[in-house]
Amino acid sequence: MRESQSFAIGVDRLLQQIRPHGRSETAFPRTLSASGARRAPGEDLQNWFVRLIDEFCDQDPNSVALEDNLAIFARFVWTDRTRLRYANIQTLCATCSLDDYYLGAAGQEAVYLRMDLDYESLGDPFSHPLAHIHVDGDSSLRFALDGGAGGNVVMDFLEFLYRTFFPDKWLRWVEWEWAREFDGFSDATPDPLPRIFAAFRSGQFHVLRGCSVEIDRLKRMLRKRKDELFEHHMDGSDRLILEYPLAR
Repeated sequence: MRESQSFAIGVDRLLQQIRPHGRSETAFPRTLSASGARRAPGEDLQNWFVRLIDEFCDQDPNSVALEDNLAIFARFVWTDRTRLRYANIQTLCATCSLDDYYLGAAGQEAVYLRMDLDYESLGDPFSHPLAHIHVDGDSSLRFALDGGAGGNVVMDFLEFLYRTFFPDKWLRWVEWEWAREFDGFSDATPDPLPRIFAAFRSGQFHVLRGCSVEIDRLKRMLRKRKDELFEHHMDGSDRLILEYPLAR
């Protein structure tokens, strides 16, 4: 039996809490403030994590866990209580459990990523794509979020996290959703997904080239499923204005 609608139960819980439900702002955890959430210049990552857990999570790291070692702190602003206007999603993925990282276990490390969507902070020309990801503080490397002109940047970022840190869970979701899609095929052609996955894992690009039509269908299907999971989007056409260089 399937355990979750998305990549994981923790993602389902997050999406339910951050939906606007008639509110102009939402956060995860609920009491997270803009002033308290940001890392101060030079603030050590572990100290930042402990500070947020103590201040907003009643000293319980698991209250913001998507996985045993993945924590998320996020704030959103909604236009007309439905359309995304601002997003700040900070994540920490540790080499140990969040409990151990909170307690300062020796030798443990973590990766910090932050997704920003902010119409009022655009930086130098073409320097702040909508949306973009930081790998550390404000002056760190910044790169555009996958998704093209898609407006569902929340799901695109969550999917990026799972494709990066938990690929097995993401691939199980892909297989589940593709099985639903493949059941609707009108012909008796073999399921192309195992062949596509095998070609990726064995580095056979010529096979993938021959499956381009099926891969396009797979990606379009996954786009539709993600949009069904979280229906609150930004205006995707805005992303193209700040896209550089032109990718389409």
